[in-house]
Amino acid sequence: MASPASSSRSQQQSTPLSRSALRARNALVLEHLPLADPLASAAARRLFPLVEREDLIQVAREALVRSAPRCRAAEPAGPYLRRCITGALQHHLRDRVRLVRVSRREHEKVTWPLMHLSLDAAAEGMAPLVEQLPAAQAAALRLMLLEGLSLRAAAQQLGISAMAVQRAQKKAVASLRLQLHAGGWGG
Repeated sequence: MASPASSSRSQQQSTPLSRSALRARNALVLEHLPLADPLASAAARRLFPLVEREDLIQVAREALVRSAPRCRAAEPAGPYLRRCITGALQHHLRDRVRLVRVSRREHEKVTWPLMHLSLDAAAEGMAPLVEQLPAAQAAALRLMLLEGLSLRAAAQQLGISAMAVQRAQKKAVASLRLQLHAGGWGG
């Protein structure tokens, strides 16, 4: 059963805005457009070349348009809209972008080819290392990194929450990193 908050939210989204509310939303969007683009650009710079800047700008602007009508008149809109835009960007990255984070310390090591070690590369001995992982970790790693599924799709296929998949993947990557370092792969 839907909670009262979620049912009122769905009614709010399906109800068209009045002409004055539409004008107010458009004015708020235009006023805060300089907030959305830099947030998206900063995320794109941080994650280059994994994401396209234009895609993140589109996600940020869409979040701005969707969030503007929910701003409260008595409060400044900027901080609320910033949280909404940042959240939308994080959701987009989590659900649609394959990210394997490498620590800054590892990036600074020159011994890694291309400044990282690709987990889906055909490194000798990688398959046995993955087979040694616990079943949930190996499955999460295979689905997300090797098959390219999103976090939600992998969670649905495994029948667990997206957060559990993300935790299993992080543990698997950390375990593989340790095993690869012990085997002399990381310098």
